[in-house]
Amino acid sequence: MTLRVLILNPNSDAETEEILRRTAERFVGGRYEFDVVSMKTAPKLVVSYEDQSASAAELAAVVRQNRDRYDAFVLACHGDPNLDLVREIAGEKPVYGIAEASMHMAAIHSGGFAVLSPDASILPKKVALARKYHLEGQLKAVVVSRGNDRGSLLAAAQEALACPAVGAIVLGCANYAGSDAYLQKRLGVPVYDGLIWALILAEGAARSNRYQKEAEG
Repeated sequence: MTLRVLILNPNSDAETEEILRRTAERFVGGRYEFDVVSMKTAPKLVVSYEDQSASAAELAAVVRQNRDRYDAFVLACHGDPNLDLVREIAGEKPVYGIAEASMHMAAIHSGGFAVLSPDASILPKKVALARKYHLEGQLKAVVVSRGNDRGSLLAAAQEALACPAVGAIVLGCANYAGSDAYLQKRLGVPVYDGLIWALILAEGAARSNRYQKEAEG
């Protein structure tokens, strides 16, 4: 039976949904099935804690309705909004947030890292996430990008690399998905795309769950 992963876009932005779908299609390459679903009642972009609460009810309902159809879930917003809620509802099905996945992988593989962010107001939330994931010692900088285009991301990443002890870049927005290879080639340091790493972890955990069930029985 083919694995199925549901990518949850906790905001209502159609452009973000298309970026997520396009990036996932290139990466997954038919190895398993995936779908992308956006929250219709959420703000266009989830930025504040109030935004997170506005999307929570629909997000919970979507996961509850689909937990038997999918083997794993990816929460595709770099604030990991309501991640603990989604995990509680998903039960034994693995759930990974793109911030959690990218920041942990950057810390494991590269030590000190910087996060690129779309807005200065989000900077304290990036620091709070690093603290939640016990990575405050590895987060060395958060730099705001002027836009989602690759030129703006490259300039922000170059600024981040000028900070002491930064050895890797984390793409801190779902709209940056798919830019990792472009940036890594030009920067010469690892660049971590949260969507890609969350998909890697989700697939691995789902396959492990399936293997254990088959071994038991």
